[in-house]
Amino acid sequence: MKRLFFVFLLALVIQSASFASDFSKYRGVWASNDAEAVVTDSVCMFFENTPTGLRAFLNIPTQDIYSCTTYKDSAFVVETTKPLILTNEVKTVNGVAVKTLRIGDKVMSKVEDIITCKPYEKSTAKSKLDIGKCLQEWRLGAKFGKDGDVFMCELNTNRHMFIYLINSNMTYIRAAATANNNNGTLFFQNIRMMRNNNTGEMTSYMAPDNYNIAANDLKIDDSKFNPNACVFNPDGGIYWSFISFTPDQIKINGCGEIYYINRIDQFEEYFKYIPYEAAHL
Repeated sequence: MKRLFFVFLLALVIQSASFASDFSKYRGVWASNDAEAVVTDSVCMFFENTPTGLRAFLNIPTQDIYSCTTYKDSAFVVETTKPLILTNEVKTVNGVAVKTLRIGDKVMSKVEDIITCKPYEKSTAKSKLDIGKCLQEWRLGAKFGKDGDVFMCELNTNRHMFIYLINSNMTYIRAAATANNNNGTLFFQNIRMMRNNNTGEMTSYMAPDNYNIAANDLKIDDSKFNPNACVFNPDGGIYWSFISFTPDQIKINGCGEIYYINRIDQFEEYFKYIPYEAAHL
């Protein structure tokens, strides 16, 4: 009986390990008009529109995080779920075979590759001509952790920014396309789930043209940058403008506060820097 129990326990351990190790086969940012996913070696964050409302999932096996947040009846419900099942499929587009990612009933196309790597020394900012590259490179990586019912994951790729944060005061989950130049950052949020007890905000939104926002290059309008304000564009883009820099820190005007982007930061996963245009599939 003890041996049978041991075999059963070992099978569970192997199965749990497979969820963690299998993520690397699906690494990248994937999107459709009703779903989006970012997958690294350690993390799978997945968003989907359903007939009953928007849902977001966060799976980090090494942290024992299997979370689902659902917007239903004007409220957010956060619960623990079974691990997501990811599978690759191939579809034919204009006679060309294209690999896709399926999670549940959602099928998504890859819009960005992610290359994980060992920690590395990131570039210093030597002049204003370095600002665009440093804003992109310094943010690259994934941070995540868990403390009881409080957990978070912040994940930034060469073309996208993701957050999944759950605590007693706030639910903050979002996906955004992003582009940088020497004047600052253009931030285009295509998915947002926000419960903020301080401001009263309760938002659940996915852009109807989600795929195009996630896949296409953002076009920066330099006339919109303003170091004295966070500028909101009518199309949904937000301009965070460059203020000043040192070799290891860049200050930009965020929304309601100054954002400090630091060259030296601690990540659980590191991603290879790829120039913005080259990272476009």
